[in-house]
Amino acid sequence: MTSIGYDKDQIKMIVNSYPLSNYTESSLLYTIKNLVNYLHRNTFSNEDIVYLTTTIPQIVSMSIEMIKTKIEILLDKGISKIDIFQMIKKYPYIIEMSNQRINNKYIIFDELGFDNNAINNILISNPEILNIDPASIRNNYQFFKEFGYRQYEIHNIFETIPVVITYSNTKINNRLNAIKELGFRKEDLIKTTFYLPELFLFDKNDIEEKSKDLEEFGFNKIDIINIVKKIPMILKPYYLNDIANKLSNLEELEFKKEEIVELIKNNPYILLYSTDIVKDNFNNFVDLGFYHKEVIQMIKDTPLLLIYNKDNINYKFKYYKKLNIIDSIKEHSNILLISFDLVEDRQKYIKDNDYKDLFLTTNKFNKKYDIKEK
Repeated sequence: MTSIGYDKDQIKMIVNSYPLSNYTESSLLYTIKNLVNYLHRNTFSNEDIVYLTTTIPQIVSMSIEMIKTKIEILLDKGISKIDIFQMIKKYPYIIEMSNQRINNKYIIFDELGFDNNAINNILISNPEILNIDPASIRNNYQFFKEFGYRQYEIHNIFETIPVVITYSNTKINNRLNAIKELGFRKEDLIKTTFYLPELFLFDKNDIEEKSKDLEEFGFNKIDIINIVKKIPMILKPYYLNDIANKLSNLEELEFKKEEIVELIKNNPYILLYSTDIVKDNFNNFVDLGFYHKEVIQMIKDTPLLLIYNKDNINYKFKYYKKLNIIDSIKEHSNILLISFDLVEDRQKYIKDNDYKDLFLTTNKFNKKYDIKEK
């Protein structure tokens, strides 16, 4: 047993546990070897085996056939063998659960409208749920329903972060209130947590701290809430912790603070892109021959350009340069977003090289060139 990784105290605990204390040394050794070989064949490492057997020592006294019977129950539910053993690694108590206890979870989730695939995914992600009383699951679900969540929204939260199913109503309510205190109305709170259920896991203090960073930069609470409503994932730590760096990057590109605030308000998706992409897209316009101040103004007019596909921009620029309408881009940078298929289709109607007409509204273009709508 020491060769597997048990220490003396763990060996003593296993050997003295009931009913192993009645085993002879040779029979105990034989049983453990059989178990270890079986678990090794099913992806368990020595460390996994130590954790399993010290968590539920009685497994050592179980026959391999008895363990296989437990595996079979979950296989019949549609869970793969690999996933079942991963579940056991996470939550060894599955081995000692009754068949009825496992079946009861499928029954309650089915009553709440989850299909079998969703139930399996929930249990694979958080097998501890197999040990929760069905009444607690129903009560948890009802709490969300009474708060104002619709069925598909509750399903999304449960399937995305199954651990919330193990939370008490008090804990869920505290998390919701913590987010609400940031300035969200109830309907916005529901919408945001639907799109980003991970909010139930996030640290409130960290979110508040980053919100203060935005306020100090020049965003007001309504601005911040609108940004979050458009891109809830901004509250993920990965993005949240990099906001200051991204704002600083825009300042380095010589945008004024008030310009950055307007830029982000108009296109908050900028905060999801790396500083390298933003900087590269900006400098690409300079490389195309625009003055720095012209690029600033173009992006202020059309914030999406800062994160738009550079190759697409370059292709259009090259085409418009041949048509000698680069000045139009300076004045109306949004034309770089117009579908190139539309531009090519319109070009055949242009007379006297008046290519600025390419960017007229549909009604004006059709009227000027007498085009009948299809």
